[in-house]
Amino acid sequence: MIYRTDSGRLWDPSVIWYKDSYWAVMMYGAEPVDNFKWTGCMLASSTDGVHWKDEGEVIRERELDRGCQFFKAFFGRLTGHFVLDHGVATPDGQDILRFYESYDLREWKYLFSSSPDSRWYGVKGEPHRWDHMYMLPKEEDNPSAGYWGHVVAVPKAGTPPGVGMMQSADGRDWEVLPPAPIDWPDVLPARDHFEWGGCERIGDKYYLIGGTNNYISKGYSMYTLVSDDPCGPFRPDVEAFRLCGTSTDAAGWGVSFLAGWSRGNDELLISNYVSVPSGVWMLPLRKAVVDADGHLRMGWWKGNDALNGEPIALESDSGDVAVAFGSDGYRMSWMKDTFDLTQGVVIEGNIRAMGRGKNAAAGFIFDEGTGQMMAVLMGVGPKEERETHIGRLSITAEDQSFTMEDVTGKGCATVRGLDDIREHRFRLLLRFDLFELYIDDLLVQTYVYKPQNGRLGFLARNAQSSFRDIKAFQMSLRLPTRIGDGVAGFPGS
Repeated sequence: MIYRTDSGRLWDPSVIWYKDSYWAVMMYGAEPVDNFKWTGCMLASSTDGVHWKDEGEVIRERELDRGCQFFKAFFGRLTGHFVLDHGVATPDGQDILRFYESYDLREWKYLFSSSPDSRWYGVKGEPHRWDHMYMLPKEEDNPSAGYWGHVVAVPKAGTPPGVGMMQSADGRDWEVLPPAPIDWPDVLPARDHFEWGGCERIGDKYYLIGGTNNYISKGYSMYTLVSDDPCGPFRPDVEAFRLCGTSTDAAGWGVSFLAGWSRGNDELLISNYVSVPSGVWMLPLRKAVVDADGHLRMGWWKGNDALNGEPIALESDSGDVAVAFGSDGYRMSWMKDTFDLTQGVVIEGNIRAMGRGKNAAAGFIFDEGTGQMMAVLMGVGPKEERETHIGRLSITAEDQSFTMEDVTGKGCATVRGLDDIREHRFRLLLRFDLFELYIDDLLVQTYVYKPQNGRLGFLARNAQSSFRDIKAFQMSLRLPTRIGDGVAGFPGS
């Protein structure tokens, strides 16, 4: 939504703060789509974490001639310099982890390559993977204490599911460790591994995030596991297990993909990206929020206020809209304004809803033309009962029908709906074929749709709702040089 490379294609960005700027490394490929390969590592920089620029390809995969490809990379900050590790897709699978070091993030020196240890992890000839690794200081602000590494790895056949582990005294030489155990509750199916987005300590707990597709739901999603120790045992956070993601493949198998921890300017952030028809895009950075019950959630990062460019003078009456309905059915109110979705728009305001019947909900609609619209329906009522639904709404003189594509419900860390009568603050981002919604600065969903004309409105189902103090801003982002190279698939597995 906010950044893509000027040429070629990106995938899997990782972000870090260094010398008054944010820096991102990502998989990069410049070849045509019909001959596409991830050839190396692109570097990008930003002074505010919102407005990014290309810095060029800084690492080329060492064995391109053998058919290898550069995969997901992570930074690790050492004393005075950095280490980068990245996975490699070989003709035999994803089973190599390469290490580099740098003093300026632009020039990288190759250190060594690592393969899975057959004592604990799967190797060629059986299910195996030895991919990217997130590096966590054993003690904050004490580099001499060494580092933990959480590796994307498949435990050896016949052993319990676990988290790939390594450790290092200096961040340059790494020792392979047995997998950290995962204690799976009876209410969730066990899985042998995830694509880990890293482990960070918040308070006295360690939060490990990992992603996969076709697990619990059909879409690609991120999940949260928690431990008292960086070496486990890790436990799925059942009440807020799905950190983000989609629940079906109706949008073309997922929308957002692997999210990773990002160390910002003395704060923990989470980076994420999407692949949609308009392209592969870095999303706005999210703030890591741990609520009073210890659940990790993704929140609005204050730095993203820099997205707000010139205010848009709204034609809608005072920016205030009321939508009411007292029986089964839907009521809509379209804004008079149409918005430039190539530049992007941020819309802010307040929403209040009062349930008036079964399945009460309120939310937003986006015009897709020919009488069809994308709808976001946030359930109104007690937290334990409500859900947020996204799908296609069709309303004619004879019929009203809603076809659900995505659901946020029990076990999700994203916003499940609205409190009855209480006023909430909303923030809606739209650009090209993407929207991203926040309620009270917590993420509801990032999703793809087919905009017709930049027209949107407000919606109520069996509820009385009001939308007030609405303000809109043109995004302060530059236009990309091209659009339309989004990929439907995922390079990992």
